[in-house]
Amino acid sequence: MRRGRTLILVGLLILLLVVLAVFALAGPRTQPPKASPTPQVAMAKIVVAFQPISRGSQVITTAVGLFDWPVSQVPPAALTDTSKAIGKFAKIDVPQGIPVLPAMLAQSPAEAAAAGGSVAAIAVQPGKVAAAFPFRSTYPDAASLPFDRRDKEVIPRLLSVAYAIQPGDRVDVMACFWVYEIDKDFQTRKPNQLSYIVASNNPQQPLPQIIQGMAGRPTVGPGGIAAVEGPSEPQLPRMVCQWTVQNARVLSLGDWGVPAAPPPQQPAQGGQPTPTPAPPVPQVATLELDPQDALVLKYVRETGAQLDVALRAASDKESRFTTEAVTLQYVFERFRVAIPPKLDYTIAGGGGVPPVGAGK
Repeated sequence: MRRGRTLILVGLLILLLVVLAVFALAGPRTQPPKASPTPQVAMAKIVVAFQPISRGSQVITTAVGLFDWPVSQVPPAALTDTSKAIGKFAKIDVPQGIPVLPAMLAQSPAEAAAAGGSVAAIAVQPGKVAAAFPFRSTYPDAASLPFDRRDKEVIPRLLSVAYAIQPGDRVDVMACFWVYEIDKDFQTRKPNQLSYIVASNNPQQPLPQIIQGMAGRPTVGPGGIAAVEGPSEPQLPRMVCQWTVQNARVLSLGDWGVPAAPPPQQPAQGGQPTPTPAPPVPQVATLELDPQDALVLKYVRETGAQLDVALRAASDKESRFTTEAVTLQYVFERFRVAIPPKLDYTIAGGGGVPPVGAGK
């Protein structure tokens, strides 16, 4: 009897476990996490020229309007009320599509006529200056550059972040310098050229003779002969790269007030329609800088430093980066690059690549 009751209890327990398992399997399943929404760029409505406004003309209602503009790129003193512009007179030619600023407007035609200057000068904030940044190589010796720097079509892409930068963006400038050892007094590259004064043994030429040579280090040649060991080629420069100008605002791309010339069109062939030419790419950018940074940019450009531009995030307008100068030693130590041993064999194609920055 007891045995039968035990079997019944065991059966009920098994049935209860089966029911619980069914409910667990049939219950709601865990939903996969939803992808986080793409963060949207904060926008602000500011007054923008909806059509070109000629210098001296009165701003009418249809000439301006409110337009959504990225908050991070809103110019200082931008207008947010069209009534602040309507009825005023333009001091300068205001192109279509740019923000309308108070400095562009006058209260009367006489005030507008007396005002001079350019759109660029109005766009620059007080205490700042505008400087041109060319999208071209500044290093004087093209033969010493890496191969991608010798291509005139590649250089503008490198210096403009593949043409990603646009007016209103913030950029930083990186520079690489080629360092040579020079004589401090002569300010010329080493090694120096020496002139040895040797006494003359010729009675007919009593004056001492001058024998020229090159500075080197004393050594002993084969056979125990004293010699001077000198360089076999011109001095190779050492390269160092560092962050320089930071947080410069891009005022414009291309030339101010000068329409870009369209590229030449090829004549149609075989009755095919003439393809639409690609728009010309800008060759220069105008940066808004502190006066001291403008001097730095001029110095590194005039000395032939190799420059590149880095694009900042739209929300990053204030931070200052602290970086460590990068040299060959820094790269080898940080990434644990091993110096290869000297071997008496090589592989196909090896050993023929000239060092970057080598002279002619």
